[in-house]
Amino acid sequence: MALDPLTKGGIALAGGASAATGGYLIYSNISSSPDRAETFRSKITSSGRSLIENNDSQWNVKVAIYGKNDNSNKITIGGQEKSTLTKDELSHWCSDNLRLEYPSKNSSLFSLVEKWCIVPSIKEALSRESKAIIPVGDSLDNGWQSKISARQQNVKSDLIDTLKLTSESSGSNSTVKPEVLRDWCKGQLELVYTSDTENHYSLSKDWCLQQ
Repeated sequence: MALDPLTKGGIALAGGASAATGGYLIYSNISSSPDRAETFRSKITSSGRSLIENNDSQWNVKVAIYGKNDNSNKITIGGQEKSTLTKDELSHWCSDNLRLEYPSKNSSLFSLVEKWCIVPSIKEALSRESKAIIPVGDSLDNGWQSKISARQQNVKSDLIDTLKLTSESSGSNSTVKPEVLRDWCKGQLELVYTSDTENHYSLSKDWCLQQ
């Protein structure tokens, strides 16, 4: 039976709507598909932490800490556990492993990536030194007063003029209370280390380590 033009038009419109609906469903399925698999790199950076990129000083901190006798977090390269590392070896190891999919079947590997590939803090960089950090707990350690007394000639230039720490008079000299120095060091230790010559690190090295 021949169809009149109006009926033909309705069929055409229905067909077009069906095709459009099919196209939408296909697009919807594609657009709602899971994102690309998360990697070690994206897992770390999405948590707000930074990875070492091209900062040789930061790599050198990690290499120095890796080579310490008490390091129990060894990595394996070419099937062999490394007792020491070069900067290039560590950089390449991080680059390779940061591409791995997270979560990994080997959770300990992710812990190693966190240990050796994330930018070091000033506290971590100071751990290279032979002297320990003066305790920064609520109980005031005697080491803070000892540090101030030993470096009294630098108190004004470093702590008062440069760091603007709250000062008080002590005879003819200006000084700072040991708890003020402790609180400053406590904050500094959590900052990102960038280089040995950067002011935050050099002053932390001078004022936050045991005599």
